[in-house]
Amino acid sequence: MPDPAKRLCTIANFISMGRLLLLIPLFIFLKMGDKDNGNYWAMAVMAAALVSDMLDGFLARLLKQESDWGKMLDPVADKLWICSLALFLAQPWRAHPLPWGFLVLILARDLTIITCGIHAFRRTGIVMTSNWVGKITMFSEALTLIAFTINWTPSFFPALTPRALMWVTVPLIILSAWVYAQRFRNLIANAARNASLHDRSTPLKVSS
Repeated sequence: MPDPAKRLCTIANFISMGRLLLLIPLFIFLKMGDKDNGNYWAMAVMAAALVSDMLDGFLARLLKQESDWGKMLDPVADKLWICSLALFLAQPWRAHPLPWGFLVLILARDLTIITCGIHAFRRTGIVMTSNWVGKITMFSEALTLIAFTINWTPSFFPALTPRALMWVTVPLIILSAWVYAQRFRNLIANAARNASLHDRSTPLKVSS
């Protein structure tokens, strides 16, 4: 019987992969911009993606379908969503484009995390899941991108413009990247230490 932790074909994983397909209508609506309420339709697609993000984890636990694939697919889908949306919002033809410096910061962090996560899994077999710093950062990134999508500023806090929200998010991105780097370094170091101890404890075979 296959190991449940290694299963790819589960309902939760299909939902995670299906979330990436929502990028197609998202880009179509974002391209429309203010015309025919395209930006607001894009917001509806983002809401659907958010629901799918909550649903896949819930179903994985409910149906006992938690797997290493799911632990990797879910955060990778989230990061691809964030990176794709940020890249689209930074296009100069947008009425309120996302600053390119912020785009580069998002891309550098998320692509580095994905690369390090894959390397860590290959070296140790451990999936580096998101911690509370990463979750807060993802939420702040998403809120900033939503603000740039519809040029939203809360009426109860007019100083919190999209650009001001962006500057709140920047230190969170840097902090989360540093925390992830420390976790990655410790994981690799522990794996190397355990491998060294295992080699020392393995008796040498002397040929006769």
